[in-house]
Amino acid sequence: MTNPASALQPAIDALEKDLAELERQGNALLTSINVLRAKAGLPPRPGGWSSSSTESAIRPDVGYSPLPIHSDTFLGKRMGSAAREYLDMRKTAGGDAPATVREIFDALKGGGFDFKSKDDGNAIIVLRAMLRKNSSMFHKLQNGKYGLRAWYPNLKPPKANASDSENAHDDSGDGAETEAADTKKASAA
Repeated sequence: MTNPASALQPAIDALEKDLAELERQGNALLTSINVLRAKAGLPPRPGGWSSSSTESAIRPDVGYSPLPIHSDTFLGKRMGSAAREYLDMRKTAGGDAPATVREIFDALKGGGFDFKSKDDGNAIIVLRAMLRKNSSMFHKLQNGKYGLRAWYPNLKPPKANASDSENAHDDSGDGAETEAADTKKASAA
């Protein structure tokens, strides 16, 4: 006669795997909620999705806990520095460290970064241009997300051309802001 526990083990393992995936999705949803709460000036929603109350809220196999982005986290910082700091925060928290331009924008705006733009669409364009031009610091992945080049030591160095060498040491994104302003002026004329 077979042991009932061993006969049920494959089903238990499958359900545990499903639970881990649902916990990961719950943590991702909680992170999104807390980004919006931070933008609204509210404190983060406590807790995380976990099958056991004794487990840590930060579990690399499930996802990561909400990032501690306060309304002044990025206040007065340069765009490149703020984006780099946000991506570092995601990496430190665990989970999926690379982020979309929209995720970076939402986090920076929620953290008090001043895009100096009345229109979010223009601010996102400026941010995307800064990430794209500053290839010595940021790397665009095939899925459209951006990560820090330092995370990928096996990448070939970015090609240096005239515009890259001018902006290579300037992580502020000022070149991207100027380019976006020039483009806007040209289209208005």
